[in-house]
Amino acid sequence: MDPRHHDFPEIESVKASKRTLWVKAMAAVIFAGIILAVLNLEIAIMQSQSVHGGFKILSVLLSLLLLFFMAYAVLKGIKTSRNNKISRISVDRSGLHHYKDDAIVESLAFNSLRPGPRPENYDVIVSEGEDTSYIICVYYFDKSKNITSLKAVTLNTPFSIRNAEELQRHFIKGIMQLRPDLKVSPKVLDLLNIKDS
Repeated sequence: MDPRHHDFPEIESVKASKRTLWVKAMAAVIFAGIILAVLNLEIAIMQSQSVHGGFKILSVLLSLLLLFFMAYAVLKGIKTSRNNKISRISVDRSGLHHYKDDAIVESLAFNSLRPGPRPENYDVIVSEGEDTSYIICVYYFDKSKNITSLKAVTLNTPFSIRNAEELQRHFIKGIMQLRPDLKVSPKVLDLLNIKDS
């Protein structure tokens, strides 16, 4: 075995229980606030003498539609969160692992990483996401599809992680140490504040 593998310690996620509770409480308060605001607006519209009957009906229909989609989104989020049984995440000398209790349910192994399709480009990049600001992406070999594709390095847990950036930083350091054949973009190093040595 390569001696570099022995110099790479394992680190695990640290749950941020208070932050998770705070985020859930704030989401509940915002959801309840929106419902109350819509209901108050509807009451004001219904009691107004200057608003036509057709507009009142349209307003009620739009409010009900808005409340339906909000309730659907919340219920879908709750179901997704309940189905996500990830209990911890670790980065070790073999890669990034998501655990359910003591069993690995998803891994992004260092040995599954591949160079990008163009040799002149970087293999580990920063991509601007649609619903997040920046996502670190790697090329990896998907055995189930027998193809190399771009994959986001995500920490998918139903709870907040206190050391999420440290886990990502450790994963990138692992790539640099254990897979020196892969080129890491300077943007990734800047984003995670890693010194290139």
